[in-house]
Amino acid sequence: MSVDLKRRKLVHGTLAAGGLVAAQALLPRRALAQIPRGSGQVVVYNGGGAWGEAKRIALFEPFERETGIKVIAQPRTDTGAVRASVLAGSPRYDVTILPGGKVGAFERENLLLPLDFGFFDKKDLTAFTTVPPTKFMIPHILYSVIMAYDSAKFGADPPKTWADLWNVQRFKGGRTLMGGTWGPDGATFEIALMADGVDPAKLYPIDWDRAFKSLERLKPNIIKWWNNGAEAPQLLIDKEVALASAWNGRILAAVEQGAKIGYTYNQGILQYDSWVVLNGTKNFENASKFLAFVSRADVQANFVKHILYAPPNSRAIPLITPERAKLLPTSESNRQAQFVQNYAYWNGVGSDGKANSALAVTQWERWLAGAR
Repeated sequence: MSVDLKRRKLVHGTLAAGGLVAAQALLPRRALAQIPRGSGQVVVYNGGGAWGEAKRIALFEPFERETGIKVIAQPRTDTGAVRASVLAGSPRYDVTILPGGKVGAFERENLLLPLDFGFFDKKDLTAFTTVPPTKFMIPHILYSVIMAYDSAKFGADPPKTWADLWNVQRFKGGRTLMGGTWGPDGATFEIALMADGVDPAKLYPIDWDRAFKSLERLKPNIIKWWNNGAEAPQLLIDKEVALASAWNGRILAAVEQGAKIGYTYNQGILQYDSWVVLNGTKNFENASKFLAFVSRADVQANFVKHILYAPPNSRAIPLITPERAKLLPTSESNRQAQFVQNYAYWNGVGSDGKANSALAVTQWERWLAGAR
């Protein structure tokens, strides 16, 4: 399925409300390129692995040098724990990252603060053309869930589709997919449906019965349901599994370090993550300065040097070498092989008042317990 990001097919659900117009309205008359120095700290979501290391090198340490503000990098925790920390009046982070499928729920529950765009360079802010900022979020990265495999095992005849990952007779070896505890994050439900023959254009609304029947067939071959981005490539490197779903940046980082991992963007699922500020933060000004810094074109281009997630700031693209740019999930050839995860669906609310992203977790837990 062809995906034209230039026409903003990523703009679903929460992005439609407010958008760039609201963000620009909050700009001062004179936008600031250099972030003013300050003091104190800002507590920021880390993420770990190659992603966390890229953030440390390209985001955290340069921000500290430029502003004098200390970044306290906190490891990933599930969104339920983040929600609970805000409701308890002690948010785990000042600035955290939410996938596009969960921003809407956090906004509806009053867990986020409106962003202060006063420290942003206006040219950078208006360059978020694929996924525009909203009142409550600024995009962090564009990335993909892709299929990866042991290239030494399948080099001559590699798997090409999610149905191949389910074909345990032809492509022997253990499997790993992201656990459904994370809802839409790992696109496990979309993957299960595509493996069962559903066209990407007809995935939504999710057919839960069909998705779980598909997962039930693969379950005996699942070595582990991965829970963070570093696990899938490591399971492949350690030969514990032969095929996996994984985030593209983690896989390509492992390949660049010499791992014998093959991958394909065919039937890949394009996603995005956003920076948000949690309600109750005691470091709001420092959080605002941090977001302005990491949204700059030069900073985002530097980030791509360390991990192959695409920058949402279009001004960063000319600063990236052509060789590096062609590996990004948003390059012309790669994006044509993929489709965009439907955040309008995942942020949508059912008759019970729950977001579909939360419903996915409930369905998953019932399935694991044998109750569905």
